[in-house]
Amino acid sequence: MYTLMVLGRGRLVDALLLSASTERLRVVMPGRSDTSEFRLIEGQWTSESGEHVEVGAILAADIADARRVLGNAQGRARAAG
Repeated sequence: MYTLMVLGRGRLVDALLLSASTERLRVVMPGRSDTSEFRLIEGQWTSESGEHVEVGAILAADIADARRVLGNAQGRARAAG
């Protein structure tokens, strides 16, 4: 599966989703020599360094896979300003 990660300061990064569960994501991102792991803590995806990130999108062959991964994450309200 492919995903779009929203990192600090709103930076968008394409990533390849290696493994996922309702509580953990493991991805490979361009320009990084190692995989990145994110844990779902109190409804927010959190990096190993404690930075909050968002899953902007997941492209999956089966919608059930995406729902399983995103099911417990809090949504982000966006407002025009």
